[in-house]
Amino acid sequence: MTSAREEGAGGRPVGQDGGVQTFTLIIPTHGRPEFVVQAVDSGLRQERAFDRIIVIPDGLDDPAPDALAGLPVDVHPIAHGGVSAARNAGLALADTDWVCFLDDDDLLHPAYLADLEAAIAAHPETSAFNAPYWSFAAVAGPHEEFSATSLDECLSAIESAVPRNDMSYLEITGRSYDALLEKLAGSMSTAAVRTAVLREAGGFPVGLIAAEDWTMYVNVARLTEWRVLDERRAFFRAHGDNAMSGRSRGKLLAPLRAIRSFWRSGEPSPPHAPLEAYRRAYRNEVMTALTGCRRNGDAEGREEALRIADEILPRRWDRIFIRMPRPVRSVMWRLERGSRAS
Repeated sequence: MTSAREEGAGGRPVGQDGGVQTFTLIIPTHGRPEFVVQAVDSGLRQERAFDRIIVIPDGLDDPAPDALAGLPVDVHPIAHGGVSAARNAGLALADTDWVCFLDDDDLLHPAYLADLEAAIAAHPETSAFNAPYWSFAAVAGPHEEFSATSLDECLSAIESAVPRNDMSYLEITGRSYDALLEKLAGSMSTAAVRTAVLREAGGFPVGLIAAEDWTMYVNVARLTEWRVLDERRAFFRAHGDNAMSGRSRGKLLAPLRAIRSFWRSGEPSPPHAPLEAYRRAYRNEVMTALTGCRRNGDAEGREEALRIADEILPRRWDRIFIRMPRPVRSVMWRLERGSRAS
């Protein structure tokens, strides 16, 4: 890591080789050529240029290479293996001090990397950063802050848009590991981590089709605090094909499998609350999985969810609660909420 005095020309932080720190942008993509072209464009339009942009199409027949032909980016298709495999492939290729990530349907503000570089110079002890973001859609709904379809439209919209979504959940510096054990408090499309730190943390878990980013955040927090930039420096696109729109068994159980892995891991464990402190958050995750499995008629998935629940819910009451018939559980939940409020 650098010290506060180790700066290059113009006050830029110094990299591991003594030069100005370098940055790779990694963009995984799968079957969304129109979106990934826009994502790459937002990476190329940075006020402080990325030293390298790597696009990993998740599938050897993905249309991204043709869509990106002629652009100054490295495109490396892999056999279809999921977003974790794609991000790990990009990480393996990175030869810079830092790696930054952007999903193929999101966009970076042109000032993102310049602001990140300034934050690194100001906080050289920090090895992981996020930035707050704007939410948009072609037709904005109740959860989006404006309507837009391109980076230029986003930049025009924020001249008058009023921030609607609370970004304070990203502010976990000083308690990163503890906060992340409870829930994901990060935005993948603004994540930036020192390359060596992310490799030491194990990259992204292969095999999960959800919660892979949560797992990465927790494992990085074992090694460093996460810090958030001051300004909203990305645009998150809402559309009908967002990652969590499907509710397969893998997606339903992934958060529970991730939680179990946090507590089973033998990796460094910074100060944190005991398992019981997270019981309500974990119980909610279990209930979400059980509800989805019931709707899917997935008995095997339900049994796995219950087995994991027995590991991550230390109170016998919680293990009984999740097995109650739905009408009884609703009554007990209201009573429990009332007792907490009184």
